[in-house]
Amino acid sequence: MQAAMRAFFDLPMQTKQQVRRSADNAMGYAADELTKQTRDLKEVFDFCRTPHPELPDKHASNRTMDGFNRWPEGQAAMKAYFAEMERCSARLLEAFCVGFGLPARALHPYFEGSHTSFLRLNFYPAAEGQADQIAALQAAGKEPLGVNHHTDAGVLTLLWQDPNEPGLQVLAGDGSWRLVAPVAGALTVNVGDMFQVLTNGRAQAPVHRVLASRPGRRRYSAPFFYNPSPAADIAPQPQFVDSQRPALYRPINWAEFRGRRFAGDYADQGEEVQIAHYRTDAPAAQQAAAAVGAA
Repeated sequence: MQAAMRAFFDLPMQTKQQVRRSADNAMGYAADELTKQTRDLKEVFDFCRTPHPELPDKHASNRTMDGFNRWPEGQAAMKAYFAEMERCSARLLEAFCVGFGLPARALHPYFEGSHTSFLRLNFYPAAEGQADQIAALQAAGKEPLGVNHHTDAGVLTLLWQDPNEPGLQVLAGDGSWRLVAPVAGALTVNVGDMFQVLTNGRAQAPVHRVLASRPGRRRYSAPFFYNPSPAADIAPQPQFVDSQRPALYRPINWAEFRGRRFAGDYADQGEEVQIAHYRTDAPAAQQAAAAVGAA
């Protein structure tokens, strides 16, 4: 998979643009993604689970809520890696459930049917190749970053990091950014917003960001986002709600939340949707904004 990833990003821009994603199809290539309304200094290629692999990717039965896959060369290695991440994520979710005192398969129903997990291939070009973008961000008073600070939207993220080029940072409790050093042969695992909601805030989705590449150095990574089925309504599990700790979040429909988050990645839609908008103690204006988005 790593060889296929490098080979894809080495292709001429004109070739990569042939599998470019669009406003109505989140799958494919992009070099202009936004995080927190700020341009990221990276290129990405996203692909998701194919519900009916025996049919063409563009067949109506293979269109998911995120769109359909657009494939470059090297898709066999990418699909094989996706399948392995799918298997690992399901097993890890069971381990997380047991660790939080739930039955191992307690959260599996949220993924039944056609879950919306996807694999992202990231490429962070060397700094000298992005001089114009860096200058534009600095002129706007923004720090040039590979990915700006955020939390992941889904349940779990399994990340392969380039062992030779660290870049991932996590926000520590004291407000400082701490490097998450890659370990060769290992994956970095974190929980996302939906897991925080399911545990009623007992698990916290970490705020993280990625540094821009250094001069003369290129960096790659591959996060697998383990996401629920479109119809899943995510709410605090009863085991984590009582009189001392009432439900912190209203139910969140995953398809609605994911759709709004992608819209903000693709173009500047104003403030990004966050689970804070669904808190039961959120200001009335925030709750109204969430309701408008769901309409």
